Amino acid sequence: MTDPTGPLTGVRIVEMTGIGPVPYAAMLLADMGADIIRIDRPGGYPALDPNLDFSAMDAASVFYRSRPMVQVDLKSDAGRAAVRGLIDKADAVIEGYRPGAMEALGLGPQDCLARNPKLAFVRVTGWGQSGAMARLAGHDLNYLAKSGALSLFGSGGKPPVGLPPLVGDMASGALMAVIGLLSAVLSARASGQGQVVDANIVDGSASLYTLLTALSAMGAHNAGAGGNVLDGGRYYYRTYGCAQGGSVAVGAIEPAFRRILLERLNLSDDALFQNDASEEEEARVARLEQIFAGQTKGHWDQLFDGTDGCVTAVLTPDEARKDAVLAERETFVQIDDVWQSNVTPRFSKTPGSIQRTARDASRNDPDALTRWDDEA
Repeated sequence: MTDPTGPLTGVRIVEMTGIGPVPYAAMLLADMGADIIRIDRPGGYPALDPNLDFSAMDAASVFYRSRPMVQVDLKSDAGRAAVRGLIDKADAVIEGYRPGAMEALGLGPQDCLARNPKLAFVRVTGWGQSGAMARLAGHDLNYLAKSGALSLFGSGGKPPVGLPPLVGDMASGALMAVIGLLSAVLSARASGQGQVVDANIVDGSASLYTLLTALSAMGAHNAGAGGNVLDGGRYYYRTYGCAQGGSVAVGAIEPAFRRILLERLNLSDDALFQNDASEEEEARVARLEQIFAGQTKGHWDQLFDGTDGCVTAVLTPDEARKDAVLAERETFVQIDDVWQSNVTPRFSKTPGSIQRTARDASRNDPDALTRWDDEA
């Protein structure tokens, strides 16, 4: 473990181990220097898939990096007392249990704020802390469906397919939790008063499509999913398949960038591209599909390299890790033979760091329970 670094050095957080958004939010905060103690249950968190043994995947559990873990039996008086002792000294708690679970343990916000009035108590769920669905089960896809976000990913009148849990768990849940936690900590330091933060995926994903809501109100995003400028409805903002597999992303929205796109594809004088008449859009797309399919994505990446034509090869995660531009910026790092994203965002004066490897962070560390004792 390295010495804590980053802009959040000195911020103390108790994390109640969970899945999805909570460990990712805690990873981001810990990478930025927050002193986080992760509370796990004896034996560790159960695997979602019974065929997976998470205990044998400690180095791959990247979202647990940068903070220690201690296993505590919260069903025992001693275990609950130990966690209360940590919360008394903490700036924040972050948990992702169903509403009422922390209260049942005597660790709910009312109890904790009574003992530590400056505490930020961050609750991360799918449906939120109130409402008829608050205590129902659900997952990323369900929450996106309810908020309206999932419908935005359809195309050609077909229903949207399943999405990786990036828009929901990671962005709508984890990132909103990070924003909420930091805001509540700042507020408490100014006012002396803590509060409960309800960071849920339904609200978060509804917020994420604010731009599209605004465009729709202006009449610029009303063609249905897959038929608008920003979701693949125009030839200059969509993906195209290439020879030998792979694809490229074309994002030449502005006319100046579109001119470069057409110049590089030798289409500047093509009558089909002299206007934006919607009835010709299908033909324009078909022309570009034919052109891009004639060469590899590497060819197109090289052809547009150094230009503002906004054409980029669609890289797989493995390809991204090997990409020269990203390698120069050290966007990814390899630790214990596991490739993972580096610390983000980047700070010029107080850079964060990976302060404990995932393998280290997956080992029970009982000493973590007393690490704040001298800071009371």
